[in-house]
Amino acid sequence: MIYFLLCTLWVIWCFLHSYLVATKTTTRFRKRLGESFAFYRLFYNLFSLITVLLLLYWQGTIPGPIVIHVSPSLMIFKYIAMVFGIIVIAGSFASFDVGEFIGAGQTGPRDHKDEKETLINKHGLYGIVRHPMYFGGITYFMASLIAAPLAQFLGYLILAIYMIIGTVREDRRLARELGDVYRNYQKEVPMILPGMPRRKSR
Repeated sequence: MIYFLLCTLWVIWCFLHSYLVATKTTTRFRKRLGESFAFYRLFYNLFSLITVLLLLYWQGTIPGPIVIHVSPSLMIFKYIAMVFGIIVIAGSFASFDVGEFIGAGQTGPRDHKDEKETLINKHGLYGIVRHPMYFGGITYFMASLIAAPLAQFLGYLILAIYMIIGTVREDRRLARELGDVYRNYQKEVPMILPGMPRRKSR
């Protein structure tokens, strides 16, 4: 029963995490909140961070059997992959304005450049893959499945699947909203795995 509850809460978290940042949702909030909408992304990120930490902490307190057993000598590969994932995520933050990402930048004066151009970030890791943060997160959570108790295994698996789905949805959303600017970016840079074929022209 506790595993079902845990999975349900993770699915709800994933749904809210996507729903609250969806274009239709933010458009409604923008109309209702007016100027206060400048704080929306900040509160969204705080809500997401606090709730995900609470769920991660709770699942860590639930005892259970180890799902994927490996020998102690192979555990080094798990930790290497986890550290690599963290480094990729950190490198992703280094490629853009962190204040803008967390929402703090939205409360100040905005530069009225062409938004479609400025939203395409080709610096750093974003010149290697289009979604390095998702790539780092998926790597971290997939590695975390190894030698994890059942509760943590389920949580990490749901998060990894969510991030895979989120990568595809985000890529389609950006292509739909930014048009040819983003489609050209898709042709130049692979979506999530370095060295994978780019999107072909039609």
